[in-house]
Amino acid sequence: MIYLGKYVNTHGIKGEIRIKSNFKYKDKAFKPGNIIKIANQEFTITSYRVHKEYDMLTLKDINNINQIIDLKGE
Repeated sequence: MIYLGKYVNTHGIKGEIRIKSNFKYKDKAFKPGNIIKIANQEFTITSYRVHKEYDMLTLKDINNINQIIDLKGE
């Protein structure tokens, strides 16, 4: 496993998450279809974009902020 960054917040109400990362190869790691772990739970990335200094991810089957907010800070 490789540490990619910290889930620092959500963005909007649809469950998009904000990651703070210094990882060099983010474009390869945060590629849609890849699996990431947050607090030992696996999630499949469905989209990736950069917004200001944050990496923004949407995750498969996460459609609401309430489904992911409990993991904030991991």
